[in-house]
Amino acid sequence: MNLEELQSAVESAIEPAFRRRLLARGQARAMIWRDGVLPEDAPPFAGTLSYDLASYGDSLLSLAMRLCKEKGNEALARSAFEHAGEAIEAVVSRGNPASPQRGFLKLLAASAFHLGHLSARAFSMLSASVQSANLSRIERALALLILRSLDEIESEITAWRIEGVAADSRLAEQLDSELENLGDAESSEPVMDALDTALTDVFYSGLGTFIVALQTGEQDLVERARAELAVGLEQCGALNLVPQWWCFRLAIHLIEDLWRSSFHSVLPSDPPEGDEANWQSLRGLFIASLLKRRRAEIDLWPSQIDAARRAVDVSDDLVVSLPTSAGKTRVAELCILRCLSEGKRVVFITPLRALSAQTEMSLQRTFGPLGKSISSLYGSIGTSNFEGDVLKARDIVVATPEKLDFALRNDPTIIDDVGLVVLDEGHMIGLGEREVRYEVQIQRLLRRPDAHQRRIVCLSAILPDGDQFDDFASWVRRDKEGGAVTSDWRPTRIRFGEVLWRGNHARLDLRIGDESPWVPNFFGQRAPTSGRRTALFPRDQRELVLATAWRLVEDGQSVLIYCPIRRSVEPFAKAIVDLVSRGILDSVLEVDQHKLASVLAIGREWLGETHPILACLQIGVAVHHGALPAPFRKEMERLLRDGVLKITVSSPTLAQGLNLSATAVVIHSLHRVRKIIPASEFKNVIGRAGRAFVDVEGLVLLPIFSNHEYRRNQWHELIGAARGHEMESGLVRLVLTFLVRLNVALGNPGIVELQEYVLNNATWDFPEIGTENADDRQQAEGDWRKYLAVLDTAILGLLGDQALTADEIAAGLDDVLASSLWQRRIAHRNQPIQNLLRSALISRASTIWANSTVSQRRGYFLAGVGLTTGQQLDAASVAANQLLIQANGAILAGDVEQAVASIVALAEIIFVIAPFIPAPFPGNWRDILAVWLRGAPIAGAGIEVDSDVLRFIENGLIYKLSWGMEAVRVRAQANADNVGGELGEMTIEDFEVGLAVPAVETGTLDRRAAMLMQAGFGSRLAAIKAVSDTGAEFANPFELNAWLNSDEVIAQSESPDWPTPDSHVLWNEFKESYAPPEEQIWSIRTGQFSVSWYDGIARPAPGTILALQFLDDGSPVVMSAGFHLLGRLDVTTETAPSGLFHTVVAPDGAHLNYTYYGPDDIESRPGETTVSSPL
Repeated sequence: MNLEELQSAVESAIEPAFRRRLLARGQARAMIWRDGVLPEDAPPFAGTLSYDLASYGDSLLSLAMRLCKEKGNEALARSAFEHAGEAIEAVVSRGNPASPQRGFLKLLAASAFHLGHLSARAFSMLSASVQSANLSRIERALALLILRSLDEIESEITAWRIEGVAADSRLAEQLDSELENLGDAESSEPVMDALDTALTDVFYSGLGTFIVALQTGEQDLVERARAELAVGLEQCGALNLVPQWWCFRLAIHLIEDLWRSSFHSVLPSDPPEGDEANWQSLRGLFIASLLKRRRAEIDLWPSQIDAARRAVDVSDDLVVSLPTSAGKTRVAELCILRCLSEGKRVVFITPLRALSAQTEMSLQRTFGPLGKSISSLYGSIGTSNFEGDVLKARDIVVATPEKLDFALRNDPTIIDDVGLVVLDEGHMIGLGEREVRYEVQIQRLLRRPDAHQRRIVCLSAILPDGDQFDDFASWVRRDKEGGAVTSDWRPTRIRFGEVLWRGNHARLDLRIGDESPWVPNFFGQRAPTSGRRTALFPRDQRELVLATAWRLVEDGQSVLIYCPIRRSVEPFAKAIVDLVSRGILDSVLEVDQHKLASVLAIGREWLGETHPILACLQIGVAVHHGALPAPFRKEMERLLRDGVLKITVSSPTLAQGLNLSATAVVIHSLHRVRKIIPASEFKNVIGRAGRAFVDVEGLVLLPIFSNHEYRRNQWHELIGAARGHEMESGLVRLVLTFLVRLNVALGNPGIVELQEYVLNNATWDFPEIGTENADDRQQAEGDWRKYLAVLDTAILGLLGDQALTADEIAAGLDDVLASSLWQRRIAHRNQPIQNLLRSALISRASTIWANSTVSQRRGYFLAGVGLTTGQQLDAASVAANQLLIQANGAILAGDVEQAVASIVALAEIIFVIAPFIPAPFPGNWRDILAVWLRGAPIAGAGIEVDSDVLRFIENGLIYKLSWGMEAVRVRAQANADNVGGELGEMTIEDFEVGLAVPAVETGTLDRRAAMLMQAGFGSRLAAIKAVSDTGAEFANPFELNAWLNSDEVIAQSESPDWPTPDSHVLWNEFKESYAPPEEQIWSIRTGQFSVSWYDGIARPAPGTILALQFLDDGSPVVMSAGFHLLGRLDVTTETAPSGLFHTVVAPDGAHLNYTYYGPDDIESRPGETTVSSPL
């Protein structure tokens, strides 16, 4: 079969209709059977289906490997590998667990997936069963490579060599013994055992050589490994040893393919420009630290490779559009690594404070070991002195757009030494206030005089196709050559289905290509076993969702319940607690309660002892929404990442990029406020189904309690419509919104007349439409005022820091909006419309200028507010300024009552000014604020902590009140208000005014405790106790770091009850992440070991790369790249170093020169190893 015929055969075999849709039939059966048994009344399947699938998979796997060997179409080969893996997977997935071939078939499927560039899916095939599977040593070694258990492979090979099982003398004795009995019919098995032992030794040698190649980056070792495996393959073929032949053949292809996608191959060692030595050092430490993780990370996914190659070019502004869970964070990490190698800092922008905490933890795990400092700014829009110090000093700063925007308005130099800005979930463009602010912020970043010194990288999962995407990418990339990086690859596949309630049971319907398997009785009704309830379960849509989730957990799946409306999340918590108490649902918690200690401690502090969300945690369910306290969310998300909690109930926060995932996503509803959720939101949510390295596939289910056909049709339409996010410029949409209403109100004049009116007559008062009813008019008037404030804020954000005259407005707007998204999007419209849009913007800017002074506009700009808000702040400034000064003075003096009274009085002024008005706005808000400021538990003060109270604290206090107080401060500063009173001429800069806002943000008037919480410690009560116990004195990050490393704090931290029993673990985690001990930081160390070679071995030549292995007793043995024993070091260690050694034979032949990538944990002493040569 020539190459053309081979490709044609593969193309035919991967057609969906091949052999009567064989693959789809197999996958359909795999979705519904359990332990190889189909449910009653399930659709029928052929008795030979498993045999047909296995034969098809084997054949296609061979064809794909042959296609690779003959340099055929690579994409076709990858598709063939994936199809082969899916066919074999369909045999073993949920199949008969007693099948003797199950382990080997799983290995074949995993290998096929890996060769199809689906390494995470390959991992998932083997991770749960490799320890119990019936695998030979060769098969197990191959499985461990797929599982990235490199340390385990090294240990097993080393033990094999030390035992000397395959030593020449041992094999010769074994074969001599068996040759004497050639006439014995039973003698073939021992002979085969000896051959298998020899082949295992060859396999180990090839695999060991490849591992050393991964450790050192030496491609020559890859070629040597391949050659050694090729010898074994030839021997297996000659001896007709089929399982071993498969393993050698697969291993050859795996190591070649894995090397091509490895960090060593993809990340160039020489950057296009910049500090080459620093890049090489950081690159080496990065690769080594990832390789030494429990699951070694050694390669990149197909979705990441193009972006990774471009990541090293600091002049390449990347726009990366990858599906959810397809590896965007790793791309960002590589860009960060490159920036840090240039000696510059990084700002990582996330759209949500909840996402900031997740991102900080992820970056801490990667860059903390490299000695880089990472901090997240957890507060609201304002920037305290502590946060300003963090922004100026930390290597990597994670913040929301609002936090960075406010900081830059007030101090543009704060990012002068920042070389990279990462925009996570960068699709946040739209009509809302946050979206328009974001668009203006990016434009201001791009228009900075030093913009050419700063790279921008934008990441998103739901960018659209078409000209909107092209314009967005060109805008962020500043029209540089080269396009965006896009891919539709994801590590797991997604299946869709419905759970239909049939009166007394549920039916599960699934979709697998053209196949539609079903489980007729997925679960039935249940009766309560305690309590007064008599109604059977489930009785409504919510209970059907819960019944579905619990049924999936029974099958070993983790479940994420998605609620499109945030207010429906907490009722789920109450329902779950109630149903468990009635014996209808069982606890799904499978770990000891002590693992929940930290999250429960923080939860009790915020929510009280009896809150249903805490009760849910204790039965293994996370209830998650954006209004929950950030420290509590952070700890809950840690448990979710660790797999402690099996079920999560989540709000729309999930669709905004929060990194929560599960095997199955169960959709509570498709509607929000009587409208179908946006297709872009749906696309982001369904991407959470299927966890990389855990699941082969993700399942997305819609339970339907009633009105089946109607809701099913909506469901199918939404599945078909899942697409990217609308990316029209928010500024364009905003102006169009005004013009459309104005046009209708004026009776639909022509464009020229409308433009004339806008420029010369528009007062920007709400235009009434006579035919509108009262309700619609009220809604429209509210929208008009809201959008006008957003437009004013945008205009002032663009021009407010410039002292322009009214005549300079048009030119100023043209200049600041040059090459903007606004300009690119209006260019698609005809010239009259362009003129109209531009005229409207000029008209509104002129109105702002006519109603304000230069200093007032400067104040509005610094505060990030519009004209109306700014005017209201002006009117309230005398009282507000005095209260702000009084509050800060009281905090400075330790006068708690006066501080609380002043802040409450200031809040009374701020809370009547939009956009600072809280929503919700509880009637007892003054009591809540007072308790909050005193650092006391809210729940312990007689206040019922419901969803509205949490939202008021999170949104009304931490966000809006803090912003309002900062607005008062910067407005007074810009206007040089005289605030001295009887003291004479004084401005607000003559007073300490930096204490009240951190107090509001953190919930304590103790500025030391507030600073501790701003640094990331999650417990208010424990923070207050920690600084009180030690009499702490610190006022900036450097002094805080010194206090954390002081003898007293170190001694206190050793007590299991400090700061409190429940917060001890949390405290130590914070302490180590904020100020990691020097000995834990990875660096590159070089040195030399004396080596004693074993007798009878050929000494390796100088320059030969060798391997070091540390045994359990600390004895280091010297081995060849193929892991053959050569000698021992003349030292021993207490424990094996946790880093990575690169060792070569020194010129004198008696020493090893080493380069060590790792922490400071090489503690050697003279000694003897306990290993002698087996030769």
